[in-house]
Amino acid sequence: MDERVIDEALAWQVELARDDADWEGYMAWLEADPRHREAFDSVALTEAMVDEHRNEVRALLEAQAPDSPSANTLSPTSPYRPRRPLRWVMGGGLAAALALAVGLPMMWAPEAVTGYAAHAGSSRTVALADGANVILSPASRILVHGRNAARIELASGEAYFAVRHDPSRTLTIEAGPYRITDIGTRFSVNLSGGTFRIAVSEGAVAVSSDKANGQVRLQAGQQLTGGADGNLALAPVAVADVGSWRDGRLSYNDAPLALVVADISRYSGRRIIVDSSLETRHFSGTLVIGDGSRLLPDLAAVMGLAVHPQDGGALRLGGADR
Repeated sequence: MDERVIDEALAWQVELARDDADWEGYMAWLEADPRHREAFDSVALTEAMVDEHRNEVRALLEAQAPDSPSANTLSPTSPYRPRRPLRWVMGGGLAAALALAVGLPMMWAPEAVTGYAAHAGSSRTVALADGANVILSPASRILVHGRNAARIELASGEAYFAVRHDPSRTLTIEAGPYRITDIGTRFSVNLSGGTFRIAVSEGAVAVSSDKANGQVRLQAGQQLTGGADGNLALAPVAVADVGSWRDGRLSYNDAPLALVVADISRYSGRRIIVDSSLETRHFSGTLVIGDGSRLLPDLAAVMGLAVHPQDGGALRLGGADR
């Protein structure tokens, strides 16, 4: 794996963190060369490892910086500061960071992290330890932490979980600032467009957040949505609509428009801009996925809106009179 491929993988890692990520371009790059997937997984693993052990890596970089004093003379009160901050590890020096990660002294044992991604246009089923199964919707990604899959992170998109109840097991699912625990059930989790949604079709879960006090318990037939402001809204949902994308349809009940449009962007492969005047709008209804090309026009027709072409192939969802 040469440095050019790794640098490209890093660029896509940064791109996919954007709300308007170019998923179509990413999937085309991923499928162009088997080394691309290997490089992207390496980037994700390195990012997770560096983030978890940033203090150890920072100390190692300080000790190896060309103009730094010896590692033996560094102390917490030393006036020395490295020229390159920790961001360098995930910046232009990624290839060196990967080599550094391989050669790190065994002062700690890195947690095993495995990434799984679904290609654009198709879902993917992942069987995990202890009887947990995950179905990823198209252009979605999860990171599984630990050999026993004790912690699962939804990095982007939507996933449907079927988890066998086991009182002796501790399982946490993270989606942005939200944590899902007490799991022995079937439910879907969506993290798109800066918004979060969980809907339960069987059993119960508990949801907590860094932005809210306490926990919210959800039973079958309930959904919880959260926006960038941290406010949570609990509402009923038809059990048959939970993970409805598995049956070729997108069903929503009072969902933030930003989440709906982010879903459509993943399925259509198009960048979609929502007028600021529509930021507070919600949508209830069902859209047929098909090949993804009709999702946005159908949404606009139902809501009395219009789709306007933009430069660079993007689309803007706005008022019909604009």
